Amino acid sequence: MAELVKLHADKKFNVIGINTDSDLADYKKKAHDSDVTWRNAWSANPSGGVPSVFGIQAFPTVILVDKTGVARWQGNFMGEDGFAETLETLLAETK
Repeated sequence: MAELVKLHADKKFNVIGINTDSDLADYKKKAHDSDVTWRNAWSANPSGGVPSVFGIQAFPTVILVDKTGVARWQGNFMGEDGFAETLETLLAETK
């Protein structure tokens, strides 16, 4: 994700993370060590709270949302079919 954020830093592109680590301090250290520079929500309950609002059942889950707020792609990994194509489409739509 850090590479993706750097790659598209000059575009209208935002990442919001939702983390479910049980220990907030431990998560903050991991995030710092992993070059996490984007906004993150923290929910210690992976089966409730923020993850349940978005229907997240597996980690990591990626949701691509267009500029109007419509989710256009969802999957567990960025390498899944359709991710790269959908991302490029959404980035082109912001021009």
